[in-house]
Amino acid sequence: MTATQAEPNSDAAIPPNTSPWRIAGWGAVGVIVISVSLCVILAAIRSTGLTSITVTALDPAAEPRDHELPFLKQKEALPDYRLILLLNRGDQVRLGSKPDTSAADGLTWQLSDPVSLADITTVRLEDQDKLLSDTLAEVEVLDDVVVEQGYRFEFTSQRSLTVGIQSFFRTPIGQAIAAGFCIAVILIVASVIYA
Repeated sequence: MTATQAEPNSDAAIPPNTSPWRIAGWGAVGVIVISVSLCVILAAIRSTGLTSITVTALDPAAEPRDHELPFLKQKEALPDYRLILLLNRGDQVRLGSKPDTSAADGLTWQLSDPVSLADITTVRLEDQDKLLSDTLAEVEVLDDVVVEQGYRFEFTSQRSLTVGIQSFFRTPIGQAIAAGFCIAVILIVASVIYA
């Protein structure tokens, strides 16, 4: 190198006023943008929520009976149907029972809060008893209509972004993104304060 040649200024490549906190802040903004995009996409995938289930006995004569005594009211002999949603995280949603009722004309359970179809493992139909309830059928929600063990299950669902977001943030990926989002917000605040 000759005396007439100047050394390149190593500080020219880095703009002035750029601190590590500012770089971290821009990285955090990128994490937030990616997180929000992933949340919207994955919540949209999980946004179909179950709103009602109708169960119909295909053969009313085959419905379980509590007793077959001749002088007792036969209405009380009808099954006490109960419906339970089994969720993939181990929880259950009990939809209530329909005591002393035949399912020949169809029994409908309405869900006050829709449950994401992605969260439901199976739907269990039971004959409720004081001591031990009998499972009559257990089905997966694979289609709008499923037939199993002499019962037809008709599922009604609708899309809801709220259902999708709630379902998504209960998953491990959703919880990790929420934690990353919180850390990114803290980094942005720190970059504004310390920059």
